[in-house]
Amino acid sequence: MAYYLWVLAKFVSGFLIVILHLNFTGKTQLNQMTPVDFIGNFVLGGIIGGVIYNQDIPFYQYIIVLLMGVVLISILNWSCKHISFLRMFAIGEPIPIMKDGRFLMDNILDKRNKVDILNIASLLHAQGVTSFQEVNYAQIEPRGDLTVLTDKGKYPSLILFKDGEFRKSELNRIHEDEEWLKQKIQQEHLAEDDIFMVEFWNGQLNYILKTGEVKKEKQER
Repeated sequence: MAYYLWVLAKFVSGFLIVILHLNFTGKTQLNQMTPVDFIGNFVLGGIIGGVIYNQDIPFYQYIIVLLMGVVLISILNWSCKHISFLRMFAIGEPIPIMKDGRFLMDNILDKRNKVDILNIASLLHAQGVTSFQEVNYAQIEPRGDLTVLTDKGKYPSLILFKDGEFRKSELNRIHEDEEWLKQKIQQEHLAEDDIFMVEFWNGQLNYILKTGEVKKEKQER
């Protein structure tokens, strides 16, 4: 009886630590999790499963190892959030596959992207789009979802700047660079420290300030 109570105690403590970790990070739904979270959860599960029936490992060591795993996952997630290179490596970037009704074959045939066009067709049909001929723009999101726009001339917004960091990959997609965006910010009489995020959509820049205010780019007449 004592053995089963000890196993139950290990199980409950491990379960509570993982649940508290998920609630603390705000990732309680599968669609909120990054690849780091998925791999980390497997690791935490392995720690719990490997120790729960092993009486040779002291309880305090089990808790310490479990907490080490939680801290490591948190550090990796923080790093991926704030370091562009790590974010691209661990989470990825959107992959445009159609633009202006044309297939972007370089992206589709790039072996690193692993684009399955038959799977894309299924995702397209699931969204109520019956044919590629209806699509003006399409891109695969980092989580594998498909973004589809059928209205001509409209494209998803791009985040060019966030938390003091210029996003070079997004700037490259509109054929601009950091200096161009810095000039735009100066023209609006704004400081980079005042800006939380800069969004580019429909040919216009939107500045989201740290106060929550949204300031739209002044259009030249």
